[in-house]
Amino acid sequence: MKKTKTADKIKIAAQTLFADNGIEAVSVREIVHAAGQKNMASLHYYFKTKEALVKELLLDASKAMEDERTILLDQLEKQGGPATLIEILNIFIKCAVVSGDDPRNLSNVRLFLLASKEEPKLVSEAIKAHSGGAFFRCLDYMRTFMQHLEPDVIEMRLSLMQVYVFHSLSIREMALTNHRQSALWEGDRLLEELVITAEGLLLA
Repeated sequence: MKKTKTADKIKIAAQTLFADNGIEAVSVREIVHAAGQKNMASLHYYFKTKEALVKELLLDASKAMEDERTILLDQLEKQGGPATLIEILNIFIKCAVVSGDDPRNLSNVRLFLLASKEEPKLVSEAIKAHSGGAFFRCLDYMRTFMQHLEPDVIEMRLSLMQVYVFHSLSIREMALTNHRQSALWEGDRLLEELVITAEGLLLA
């Protein structure tokens, strides 16, 4: 088996703790201990500060989501662009669920939600840092399908949609992490329903 590097152990431990407890509530000592490190200086050696560690975790999570969004969005644009709101919502929502064996994939959304409350500037920087802002490109496309609504209503509904979707995905992460109610949250059905109901919220 591939040996996990010390920096990655710290990342995995930190993101798990942050997702479960909040960023401000977790100390450097707790992170180092959870990562199986004996020396407190290990975190500072690799990441300098706790804030820098949080920023790197957000950048990693953003890259994982945004890279896939960008690929799918670019493909759609080469075909002439989206014909329906559902096409954009599929990309926007489903790419927030990252596949692969990285343990952090089951806490990426929770990390972003917590950081949005505690470190909003870092969240904005992380989203803008990767792949030409596919997140914001998706939102712009959504606006084009909502032009029959007043501008302030459009922005309010986009905000409500994001709250609804990402909190639902956060609950999904917790359920799958804790192996509770997993039958409800496993598989593609939940994501399909999230897309459909998000469209209803935007266009109602």
